[in-house]
Amino acid sequence: MKTATIATLLLTATSATAFSTSRTAAATLRQSTTLNLFGSKPKDPNSDAAKQPGMMDQLAMFKKAQELAQKKKKLDDELANETIMGTAADGNIEITVKYIPPQLPANPTPGYEAAAVNINEEYLSQVSSEDLSVALVEAIRDGEKKATERVGEKYKELEEDMKGIMGGFGGQ
Repeated sequence: MKTATIATLLLTATSATAFSTSRTAAATLRQSTTLNLFGSKPKDPNSDAAKQPGMMDQLAMFKKAQELAQKKKKLDDELANETIMGTAADGNIEITVKYIPPQLPANPTPGYEAAAVNINEEYLSQVSSEDLSVALVEAIRDGEKKATERVGEKYKELEEDMKGIMGGFGGQ
């Protein structure tokens, strides 16, 4: 009888300790989760949780991403309204190139379109069809090159903003 009583007491004591320990661990986990969800960092700076952004940080990042999307849309609209000229044959051929913003998600790549061609009449009367063909291709390529450079210049501003957002999370 004494052995059975001692065994029951030991079993009860270890169960109570295990229950108490699991309750404490759950409370600690809950407290840690609550703090991390709202932007607080864990007390241990070396833990994996300390390297993750809290929910408030993520909400701020989301808001900045929306702002960037609005800036990108504005830049695309400005670029689409610009007139970019490509030239060839010593300026006798001019091609107007228009920027075509990406149409997400169907067409994620921006494009360029030759919108107008202006050829000097005197030059046209003197040039062979082969030379005219080569000059037209050169003018289109020149226009696309200039348009690409212009788009790159405009997007530098957006790139700097993106670096600012990603900088805090190792995306530099």
